[in-house]
Amino acid sequence: MKCKTCGKNADSEFCFKCKPRKPLPSSGKGLTSNKPFKPKKKLLAYRPKGYETIYEEILKMRNFFLEIWKKRTHYSEVSGLYLGSEAMSTYFHHILAKEKYPDACLDEENIILLTLEEHSNVENDMYKYEEVNDRRKHLLKKYEGS
Repeated sequence: MKCKTCGKNADSEFCFKCKPRKPLPSSGKGLTSNKPFKPKKKLLAYRPKGYETIYEEILKMRNFFLEIWKKRTHYSEVSGLYLGSEAMSTYFHHILAKEKYPDACLDEENIILLTLEEHSNVENDMYKYEEVNDRRKHLLKKYEGS
């Protein structure tokens, strides 16, 4: 399949780079208000067991990213390019994988801010950027005690 925007090969109608993205909401129904979260009807059909727990984890990660966004300058930590004024999940990269290092999932040291293109590059080749490699070595020492 080809991307509708750029014509490159893609798994769906858009490639990773051209896929439309929404910014992380700073507030909204069910996120910071006292109103309960109500997923779209379409999502209810595929609701896994422990759905509330999954939502709580997503909310925790969102708040974690927003705290980092408030503390750090909004520039890529690899290239120095400006990321914009709105936080988007694609700007946040876990240096150590969440699945392999769950203890590092909510560690601010494990997050690096990247542009969309840099994030895509590092997802495809985890050793592409020296800054990420240096931080990974430090974090491995921290979490594996090497």
